[in-house]
Amino acid sequence: MYGGSISVARALPIDAALVDDVLARLRRDATSSMVSWTLGDRGSAELDVAFFPVFFGFATGGNGPAWTTSARLWDPTAVAVAAAVVELSAVSSDTCELVLRPELPLAPWWEARLPTLVEIAQAALDELAEELLWQATRDGVAAGRPR
Repeated sequence: MYGGSISVARALPIDAALVDDVLARLRRDATSSMVSWTLGDRGSAELDVAFFPVFFGFATGGNGPAWTTSARLWDPTAVAVAAAVVELSAVSSDTCELVLRPELPLAPWWEARLPTLVEIAQAALDELAEELLWQATRDGVAAGRPR
């Protein structure tokens, strides 16, 4: 639990000054306006790659720049979908925090399956975190030019 609501979070060792380039590379690598992951027996997730800037951590209460986008989390049998918000915020000059939280109120179907929803959210957040970390290590990110 996080902030009185359901959410999962992960710290990323990404320089805050590079986040715009990292997100631009994610958008360029996506074959459509979203990326998706099959999360094994946990379910699946879809993420809109168009992260939007928000003012100084408004989304997460931080004091640095932040970006947000939307996601959808599917249960393992693809019966139900939960809308979610993804927030990426700079917490220091060399660390960002990635947060995924379902939009509230939850549907009764998901209310009855909160542990499953948390597992799907954590798996989706881990996939996104690994993708962002990989994008941050690519040649030319610090220079702001793709290779």
